[in-house]
Amino acid sequence: MPAGDGADALWTSVVILHLRTSITVRSAKQAFHLLSARWPVSNGKAYIAAFEACEGVDDGHVSDESARQSFLLALNEAEIPYSTDIERLAGQTWSCGSY
Repeated sequence: MPAGDGADALWTSVVILHLRTSITVRSAKQAFHLLSARWPVSNGKAYIAAFEACEGVDDGHVSDESARQSFLLALNEAEIPYSTDIERLAGQTWSCGSY
């Protein structure tokens, strides 16, 4: 993939954060923006890995799926409840320790 093409690519399975209001994350670019803003665990290993992975999609060094998986680990580390569109369709909500 040419550099810069990955950041705007949509994930095949979105991630829905269950906060006061639901936030749907559809791409590494959106995940990067969330990680850059008031993330509750900004010094955690998963946070740092997700931040770097989502940033790496933009320059073509990291795949969208790797960035998505890293983002899910950062959500778990920060204990932010979430689901994916596939899980939502099945009526399941996942949070840290649910698997």
